[in-house]
Amino acid sequence: MRKPRSALCALCLALLVPLLIHAWHILPIDNAPLVAEKYAGWSGVLRLWVFEGWQSGAGSLSAWLNKCIARFEKRHPGVYVQPQTVEAGALSNLNDTGILPPDMLLFPPGVLDSPRGLLPLTAPDALRTELAHCGAWNGATYAVPVAMGGYIWAWNTALIDGIPGSWREIDAALAVPEAEPYRHWEAALLALCAGRYAKTPAEVETQSDIELPGMDLGLTAPETPAPRSTPEVAGETLPCRLPADFSFDGDAWRRFINGEAAALPVTQREVRRLQALSDQGKGPDWRLSATGAAFTDQLQCLSVVSKPDADAQRQLCLEFLDCLLEDESQGALGQAGAFSVTGALSGYPSTDPLAQMEAVLRGTGLAAPNCFDMAWPKSAESIVRKFIDDAAESSALWQSFADQLTKNPNINSWQLSKRAEIGSTNASI
Repeated sequence: MRKPRSALCALCLALLVPLLIHAWHILPIDNAPLVAEKYAGWSGVLRLWVFEGWQSGAGSLSAWLNKCIARFEKRHPGVYVQPQTVEAGALSNLNDTGILPPDMLLFPPGVLDSPRGLLPLTAPDALRTELAHCGAWNGATYAVPVAMGGYIWAWNTALIDGIPGSWREIDAALAVPEAEPYRHWEAALLALCAGRYAKTPAEVETQSDIELPGMDLGLTAPETPAPRSTPEVAGETLPCRLPADFSFDGDAWRRFINGEAAALPVTQREVRRLQALSDQGKGPDWRLSATGAAFTDQLQCLSVVSKPDADAQRQLCLEFLDCLLEDESQGALGQAGAFSVTGALSGYPSTDPLAQMEAVLRGTGLAAPNCFDMAWPKSAESIVRKFIDDAAESSALWQSFADQLTKNPNINSWQLSKRAEIGSTNASI
């Protein structure tokens, strides 16, 4: 009996062989080895530290950033980007606390005084030429702007007919906020007053009543990214001057919405707040106007932290930067009340007041500081003081200031310490 049973089992097994071959051809193949091979380099969490500093029209860029992250993660299964809001001090002490550093940083100018601990990047082709210098250091790029804000005039239609060529000769109150760490209103004021206006010979001679023309934003197109002054108006021109008793006002916003001030420099955040007041039937009847030159210190810049033995993470971080600069990402910044840093429009409808601010920012000659330059606010303060004291013309002062913004930061203590280390090493050899 045993022999017939063994023969029967052998026959059954032999009959199963062609069935197994047929099943191998028609059943789904296990792709796990292929997936493992594709992501053999790395999968896991990319940590992103975020400090915004200034506010977008929506109050924060977090919703926009999260949508970009979701799109990036969909393209990279198994890879996750974890944004974490931190204080400015966490970024400035990145290399000194001993805490495990993140993979990427998102920050505004005025936080880091050098790119110590950051990875050199290739400046993206999509980035606007005027912003290419913002993350430069000693000929290399260490930070790339991915979003920005701007400045424009808001004025009360019940008190003035438009932004005047000069504030010295009219009887209207001007309110300008005091400087903040990440919104330098004094620099914005100089930019907004950088233009010149025309007067008739009789008006020049007698200093009689001044026409209040709206001034178009117009900047000469330079051969380099250096911002230039506004073009000359035909005939004799005069510079903008501030009221003789001008001073910055910590209560500027309240004075404007209460109808006490005729005009106020605003960012995208104040524009959205004015809209909200209008929707409630409150606040003044306001309009926006652009004069002078285009300027912003409201940038959000992405940097990649330099880590040893992290080639896969590094490549993914660079791909995340590319994702933030894609047209789809930049075109969605309008939903957050911010502006594109590439050739893509931000997505504002023509009826949105912020479309007017975007037109200002997209004009040639946009001036912006280097994000590692901690000294430029002091320079701005000194130059604007000359403007307030009527010691020099605003257009010339703006030209000087704008030229300074395009220069790389001077050698600082980090560079000096590096040179000292090299010198000490050479001496010991």
